[in-house]
Amino acid sequence: MTDTYTDKQTDRRTDDGTLDEKTRKQTLSVMEDLLSVLVARYGRRTTLGEIYAIYAALHRMCSQECVTVAEIAEATGLPKQSLSRWAQKRVGDSIILNINEDDQRVHDVRLVNKQVATEPLKLLAEILELEPDTGSGDTPHA
Repeated sequence: MTDTYTDKQTDRRTDDGTLDEKTRKQTLSVMEDLLSVLVARYGRRTTLGEIYAIYAALHRMCSQECVTVAEIAEATGLPKQSLSRWAQKRVGDSIILNINEDDQRVHDVRLVNKQVATEPLKLLAEILELEPDTGSGDTPHA
């Protein structure tokens, strides 16, 4: 089985191993568009680490009702202390932060409004040219 992603990357490289000019421009354009959507949604003062944590949490919430700060820390490698601080900033705005009654160190993160939280995903999918899953089973999963 060939790795399509790797094959595409190899095809876009020049003889000296760098990306060709067209690929470089396309990549920078897509990155600029992605960042524009994220800044429009989260504001210019939100760090990339915060945005990374938000999307790591949203990704996990696709298959479960809530996620813990520890799970986000494990998935991202970001410090739990920073994640807890960032979560506190968003309480009421977009998330509910529940402290586990049995273990005060465990904080469960739940979405207030899933539709609002996932609003930027449509724009991001368009920028990345992702096709909607039609349920046919042909869509590759990351």
